[in-house]
Amino acid sequence: IEMAINSLPTTQREVFVFHQIRGYSFKKINELTGIPINTLLSRKRYAVQNLRAELQDIYDDLYEE
Repeated sequence: IEMAINSLPTTQREVFVFHQIRGYSFKKINELTGIPINTLLSRKRYAVQNLRAELQDIYDDLYEE
């Protein structure tokens, strides 16, 4: 999972880590970075989509039949 997170584009990775791992609210991330909340939400959504795809590929490789 760590490798998948590290493979994300920097902007997506930063939002994902702040929100999912550190537990910061989007409002708090906005206060820290100055990035608009809607932009943060979008970046997080893309991060989740990318992680799902990456982890699905890993899962498929492990459990190929």
